[in-house]
Amino acid sequence: MGEPKDRNSGGFQPTLIALDGPLLPRGADKLIRRPCESVFIHAPFHNRCKPGLSHWGWGLELRRASAEACVQFSRVLGNSASDGEEVAVSRTGPVVEAFPNGFLGVLMPEEELLSSPKLRRGRRFDWLYERMVTTGRLESVLSKSLELHAKVWRRLDSERDHELRAALICLLTAALAAQGTAAVIGEPTGGWFWLPPWSLWQRWAKQGSAMPAANCARPNFNE
Repeated sequence: MGEPKDRNSGGFQPTLIALDGPLLPRGADKLIRRPCESVFIHAPFHNRCKPGLSHWGWGLELRRASAEACVQFSRVLGNSASDGEEVAVSRTGPVVEAFPNGFLGVLMPEEELLSSPKLRRGRRFDWLYERMVTTGRLESVLSKSLELHAKVWRRLDSERDHELRAALICLLTAALAAQGTAAVIGEPTGGWFWLPPWSLWQRWAKQGSAMPAANCARPNFNE
């Protein structure tokens, strides 16, 4: 999310960025097992929308790459990097972590998730996307709480590329974080996921979350 950098040039400078990758708060243990990931690798999320673990193997490499991306993107932020200090993820932004599988999964009815076909590794996101987004259901669920231009919803419905689909879910994540309505799951030692508003989660997802609803409070960007 952002605003024009120069109204005459039509440039754009973001004020909030959502990245699809594991992000640690400043000063966190680089090898920590993240509690926010642990919530979603257990039942009932484990076979519906679980994330990869980022404290070992390929996940650790992704964690390092995400940290580098956070540093690079923080340099183009409109308001936060003016003091010259690199921006790290924090509970109050302006860099937030998207979790596209979880974003879509917590909004989907349990009976539909239980009827999903056996999917190859990496294909679950596209299945979730096609069931929730290209059918127009995501717009129906979110449009009352998230005001976006019609062209954004049209692009969401029509996109077929896997990576661009994930980027569009990052856009929705950033929009919810910017208006302060995202559910924020996690804690300061390992970071957070920004997900759809708690009130929109399906009952199974609310009941399955190991963290209380209090941890889904709105972030305050004025703190």
